[in-house]
Amino acid sequence: MTAPDAPPTCAAPASYLLHDEIALADIARDALDHARSLGADDAMAVVAENGGMTTRASNGRIESAYRDGNHSLAITVYDRQRTGRASTQALDRAAVRRTVEQAVAIAREVQPDEDAGLADPDWISRAPPRVPLFAPSGLGAEDLSRDARAIEGAVMAAAGEDRVRVVDAGVSSHDNRWARAASNGFCDVGSASIHHRWCVTIAEREQAMVRDYWSTSGRRTSDLLAPEAVGAEALKRSVARLGGREMGTSKVPVILDARIASGLLGEFCGALSGASQYQGQTFLPAPLEKQAMAAHLTLSENPFEPFGLGSAGCDSEGVTAKVRNVVEAGIVKGMFLGALAARKLGLRSTGNADGPTNLTLKSALTTADRDLPSLWRQMDRGLWITEFIGGGVNPVTGAYSKAASGFWIEGGEPRYPVIDFTVASDLTRMLRGIVAVGADVHREGRFRTGSILIDEMQVAGR
Repeated sequence: MTAPDAPPTCAAPASYLLHDEIALADIARDALDHARSLGADDAMAVVAENGGMTTRASNGRIESAYRDGNHSLAITVYDRQRTGRASTQALDRAAVRRTVEQAVAIAREVQPDEDAGLADPDWISRAPPRVPLFAPSGLGAEDLSRDARAIEGAVMAAAGEDRVRVVDAGVSSHDNRWARAASNGFCDVGSASIHHRWCVTIAEREQAMVRDYWSTSGRRTSDLLAPEAVGAEALKRSVARLGGREMGTSKVPVILDARIASGLLGEFCGALSGASQYQGQTFLPAPLEKQAMAAHLTLSENPFEPFGLGSAGCDSEGVTAKVRNVVEAGIVKGMFLGALAARKLGLRSTGNADGPTNLTLKSALTTADRDLPSLWRQMDRGLWITEFIGGGVNPVTGAYSKAASGFWIEGGEPRYPVIDFTVASDLTRMLRGIVAVGADVHREGRFRTGSILIDEMQVAGR
């Protein structure tokens, strides 16, 4: 096996990594060769390295500054439709061979599954697209410490009359690299970067304390909010929550703030995952061509977005996903399938063995001026939820119940913060009851969405 041609990103001197892509590919090849020598029918090896730096500031000083890194090998072998998996954090030849032998031994002790195995040869991409994901920051401990102090400094400079403490102001910058190879001819190598800035604050007034935070992430440091902006937003959100009131029980419209609205999309996508579908653990069985969302909504997927947090040229099984609409006019058009799930459902892999890639929720009703205040005005009276605290969702029935905090909206404006309440509904009704999606688009991991206005939910106070 040889690694595919690739730009020499692995040679970037600013990277935190120690191995280049070719070195990782050689380790993966050695693992495959040893698996074949032990009689395995098929095998897949994934070799990865991660490295970076993190700094945290609190109380006017740097609390910690450290560099971390790790590497690993994961091997999956198939022997007469039986699957064995093993992993190690040592990459020397002896450790690699021991790990392969463990995987083979495990495979020979488990029950066969006729659907187990590598992706079908006609599914895999022999030359996966190279999506740009690697943008090392070149930042050292001094640079990261400066940014962490700037985050904290922005909070303290604008704190005002209320007492505010910075619990955690941090910055991190990491790079990772991988080589994946399988006995069906699949080979993929790549490198990626991920950078974070965050701030957690506590505001106090009249012996009452509230906590809030803000964060920003991206594959390029240029994609991040400025350190001062992160601190300022965390301060703004914590102070706004002071003076929270309890509320009674009622049914009212609800706005999910853009920061937390991606959680609703996550629950929906979980119901469309291959494992949920073939195990029958979903509130959306056999979903294709069924109405699952309000008719004005589209949920699109783009695995090839440059520097996207969910981007990938192919999934870990070697299957390339497609640019597509998972939901179109509220109707389900696709699921998230890896090879095993696809076989069990009698379908083809969608290239989503690792889950969704980059998903964006859009409404045909949203215009550029449809900001969060416009959603308040449309709702007129109801709840704007800014944080979920606990609770959960039943993935089979879709029953939804979560503790939350937020703000009471009256006359189209926030009147006061509210605390100690739960919201309840079911996912089917919530998704079909989405009235509007704001233009205040926020990216949270793989998901992008604006604030979401839902026509009605049950609210229970103390």
